[in-house]
This record gives sequence, structure tokens and C-alpha cells, in this order.
Amino acid sequence: MKKYALAVAIFISLASLGLAEPVFVSSESPHFAFRYLRGGAAARDIALITANRERAYGVIAAFLGAEDGGRIPVTFYPDREAALSGTGSGSTSRESISAVYFAFNPCYEKVSYGHELTHALSWRLLGGRHSVPLLAEGLAEYLDQSGRNPHEWLSYKSGILAMDGQLKVEVADLAYGPGFSSLSYTRSGSFVKWLVESGGREKFLELYASAREIGLLSEEERLPAFAEKFSEVYGAPLEDSQAGWNSAVGAFSGKALPRLPPEDEAVVRKLFLAQDAAVVAVDSAAFSATYDRLSRRKIRYFEGNLNFYMAKLRETRVLEVYDLGVKNGRRALVRVSRRFSDLTTRRIDYYAEKLEDGWKLQSEEWK
Repeated sequence: MKKYALAVAIFISLASLGLAEPVFVSSESPHFAFRYLRGGAAARDIALITANRERAYGVIAAFLGAEDGGRIPVTFYPDREAALSGTGSGSTSRESISAVYFAFNPCYEKVSYGHELTHALSWRLLGGRHSVPLLAEGLAEYLDQSGRNPHEWLSYKSGILAMDGQLKVEVADLAYGPGFSSLSYTRSGSFVKWLVESGGREKFLELYASAREIGLLSEEERLPAFAEKFSEVYGAPLEDSQAGWNSAVGAFSGKALPRLPPEDEAVVRKLFLAQDAAVVAVDSAAFSATYDRLSRRKIRYFEGNLNFYMAKLRETRVLEVYDLGVKNGRRALVRVSRRFSDLTTRRIDYYAEKLEDGWKLQSEEWK
């Protein structure tokens, strides 16, 4: 049913543009069945894609305690709208992977190709069920093959987002929902790295299995239940043990926060100059073009009052631009100061990302 809906949606989209229907082709390797657009970026890179994923397959399967988990189906889409995943990001349904593969670098499937593969293999090799997101997403981050240090990235992001205080497992880490944010993935990867490297993979996999049901409990029950399972496996209270996690992350606290490459930062800054120019020209289409089309629903004034908002905006000053790593493409946090016609000035954090149509603004947080 899902495949039929996908085919219909793509056909309607292309028919409305007067374009030919895209042709997907297939290829196989010992552990993968790939499907991708003929002539697209994935087709051009298929030899490298295959080599990287075959190597990653061996690493991940060995961590999970197996040599072979069978062949994994992977579909690469040329853009986020074709992927039909809501946000356009990659996803795994049981052991089948769907991912966006861009032509430019860096993009997620060129950097962190082990993340969705970990989900697929853990589903097959660990009993057909994932654990709580703290452990399932943390494992996928730990084995994502990007080469980054999750402790270092958590230290960076905590500094960028001004997340003060001691790290600890929270209720939001134990079930998917509004509280499980993009930072939660980095937190989870760091937590799993600490567990594996301090207590070994066997104990981690034991906790992974024993914590599977916790996400089904009520919000009040989850954290006590996880703490109990942790103590049973590791022989120490969770609250006391977390000092080791904090120490591992704290080792990177003195490092400078990451910045975008200069050429990318320049493009991001130009987005706000383009917005100010659109305000002067009273051009709402030009203003809208600076935003990611799939993320406009997250912006409060796109729901019918964009021109009203533009009439109030007077000037923007970009304060800081920070590198947040790679989501679909390279991602950044932009801190700006915006002045309005009522003589107020507001600090706003914007999230920007390099996508198939260039750098675009996505969600925002008013301070």
C-alpha cells in the first residue's frame, strides 16, 4: 500500500510539472539490494556507496553479535519531497531503509550512512524490536560511521544552546514524542558511547534488551523503571553512575565552538540580507523563498499573516553562526537581532540547512 501511494504521489507531482516519470533502477551486493534514480547522484556513486555500506555492515553486525543479518533493502531518493517522509529525512521501516541522497557534500547518507543501517540490522538481529530511543537512537549514533566523537559533539551543542547543568537521563529520552529533539540524538549517542566504553558491549546489549518495554509505560513510570534495569545490569545506581558520563563529555568543554566553513557562513548571512531587501520591496514571494518549503509550517507567520509580519520588520543583524553538523545537508544555528516598527528588538535563533535548492531557513525560536 505504501509503495502504491508513493508511486501515485510521484506521478501526480511530475504530471503537474509536465515531466517524465522518474525511472528507478536496482543493483545488489552481498548484503544490500539498492534502488535509486537512473542518472541520479546515487547512481553515479553506487560503487562508493556499496563499498562503504558493506564495510559498515560488517562492523555493525559484529557489534550486535552476528556475522550476517541477510540482505538489507535500501531506496535512495533524489530529494526530500520524493521521500515522502514528512520532513524529508531518512527513515527505516523494520529492516527497509529509505534515504535522501544529495549530489553535494556533505549530506547525511554520505557521512552517517551507518545510522539507518544500525536500525535495520538491530531490528533483524536483536529480536525484531527496538529498545527505548535513548538506547536505540544512541546505538545508531554511536555506530553511524561518521568518525565524529559523540562526547565532543554533545559538548559543542550544549555550549551553543547554553544547556547548563549536569547531564542525566530524562523521561523524554525513554519514549518518542515532543520532548525527543534533535539534541536528544546527540545526547543518546554520547550516553551509549559512555556505556559501551566503560562497561562493555555485552552489558550494553543486556540493558538494551531489558529496557524494551519501558517506552510503553506511563510517563511517571518510565524513569524509575529504567533506573531499576540499569542497576540490575551495571550493579550501581543510575544517578551515581552518570558522573562518569559527565566526566567524558566535560573533557571537551574547553574547546572552541564549531563554525561553518567561511563560504557557507557567507551564504547563510546573505539569507537575512535577502529577507530585509524583500521587506523593502514588499515582496512576500522573495521573503518566502529564503525558507525551506517543507518546514514553513513551523514558522508562525506563514499561516496567513506573512505580509502583516513583513510590514513590522525593519532590520536584521546576524550575531553568530554555528555549525550543527549534518542533518539532511550541513546544518547551522544562526543567532540574530531583529528590529521591528514598534521599536522593539528581539533575539531570535534560526536553524538553517543546506538542501537540494541551497541554504534555507527552517524553524526558529524567539527569545
